[in-house]
Amino acid sequence: MGGMVKSVTLYAVATAVALGARRVRYVDGDPVSLAAAKALGAEIVEHDGPWPRRFDRALITVDGTGDPEGLATVLRSTEDYGYCTSVAIYFGSSTPMPLLEMYTRGVTFHVSRADSRRLLPEVIDLVASRRLDPLRVPTTVAPWDQAPTAWLEPATKLVLVR
Repeated sequence: MGGMVKSVTLYAVATAVALGARRVRYVDGDPVSLAAAKALGAEIVEHDGPWPRRFDRALITVDGTGDPEGLATVLRSTEDYGYCTSVAIYFGSSTPMPLLEMYTRGVTFHVSRADSRRLLPEVIDLVASRRLDPLRVPTTVAPWDQAPTAWLEPATKLVLVR
């Protein structure tokens, strides 16, 4: 589920497709992100407004909502004995989680920054084999000297070039 972390959740879609996932769904309210996810091969679910209790369950889920209620929805949308990873950042110490539900359904939760160094060889292999094209995620490229202005403009992914 997208939201706050647009590029990372779209890369999750692209990687799942590249690795041969039978079904990939992407939930978001942003039309640009939804269109990108569809172009990458995902079924899209447009969502706007309050979070439902859950969506159709999936064995692997990715939370990029950046919203505590969105995180709870993603966790409840994770299949029994499934795996949920959050790529969003939650500030403060009071983000509620449905721990009893997770425990009784055997849901594993992972949160951290990506271990990019360890995963890079596999990603390079996917790109080299043309199964993964990172350029398909919408990217805004701006010169380094325009960085202060570029950061203020909405973008799925911003790349600054020196």
